[in-house]
Amino acid sequence: MTRTGFALRVGGFYGALFLLIGVYLPFFPLYLSARGLDEWQIGIVVALPLVVRIAATPLLTWVADRVGEPRPVLIAYALGTLVAIAAYLTTRDFLVIVAISAVQAVFLNPIIPITDALALRGVRVHALDYGRMRLVGSGTFILANLAGGAVLARHGPEAAIWLLIAAALTLVASGLVLPGVGKRDDMERSRETPLAALRAVGAGPVLAFLLGAALMQASHGLYYAFGTLHWTRLGIGTDIAGMLWAIGVVTEIGLFAFSGRVSGLLGVRGLVVTAGAAAVLRWGIMAFDPPLALLWPLQALHGLTFGAAHLAVMRFFVEHGDASRESSGLGLYSMILGIATGAVMLAAGPLYETFAGQAYAAVALSAGAGWCIAGLGLARVVRARSAP
Repeated sequence: MTRTGFALRVGGFYGALFLLIGVYLPFFPLYLSARGLDEWQIGIVVALPLVVRIAATPLLTWVADRVGEPRPVLIAYALGTLVAIAAYLTTRDFLVIVAISAVQAVFLNPIIPITDALALRGVRVHALDYGRMRLVGSGTFILANLAGGAVLARHGPEAAIWLLIAAALTLVASGLVLPGVGKRDDMERSRETPLAALRAVGAGPVLAFLLGAALMQASHGLYYAFGTLHWTRLGIGTDIAGMLWAIGVVTEIGLFAFSGRVSGLLGVRGLVVTAGAAAVLRWGIMAFDPPLALLWPLQALHGLTFGAAHLAVMRFFVEHGDASRESSGLGLYSMILGIATGAVMLAAGPLYETFAGQAYAAVALSAGAGWCIAGLGLARVVRARSAP
């Protein structure tokens, strides 16, 4: 597999994956509302997949490390995601929807960390730029935001399910052309149990850093659950809402396009500081229901609140991670992120019902806490690694 071929195939899979996520995040809550679910029920449905990460994702990412070949694992998980999404068509019952959402999460959640681990393999083996592979996903996320908003404005929110099915089919197809990586020389280390792998990759200060990064990312939970719904209640149409989601990802693409240079300049510490400060500013202002004109620059901060925080974690694993446990390490982070974001989303329903847009003040506080914890954890990791 050539360097360019590896990058194009992994980038294509990212594109299909975030095409799916780009429909799911902004528009699936609207679909649930159209199916008769109230705010509390929507909060539970969108939070449950993140809670499922606690048990399922570390196990399913460990499978990828044990198999030693991500491609067949990713294809199997993509197929499971497709079947689960199609099952939403069969019911309007809240409890059945909850069950389907849990099954979908079992298969969809581990796809992101396993794909990230595959991309980081390209960074190590082929000297590729992680951000440039990942930005394909950001581009298709924008496409999904814009196209999804336009389709729903024309055909109604229940059309979201057909967009999700189409995106899941694309994910399966792109998985069939993923590059194989072959067996590694250090495969003996991937024969350990899931619990042993988690203990190896999650030593004290590492765990603190991952927890802090997860809290910063989890601050997006309220926005993911109720951002579009709140905007529509303020009189903003779904087509404009789609554009607001898209503008944030445009800045994310800009960051990922130059991720190698930016990461090298700022390092993990600088990326954490940038992401934390931007998150506190963004959510703090969102708590005051700013006018549409101000929402555009606030959404542009997504390139930092999400993008810089994500790059900080990826660079952390390149500098301080264990290549033989890459999927397990990213699976541990995904689990922690699931716990943190699930907690935010479970709280999002009652918070939003009680405080509406002012609920963003709570996630501004959680982002600030994550900023401090990640910084302290990173400092301890650096000191431990530099000690004689």
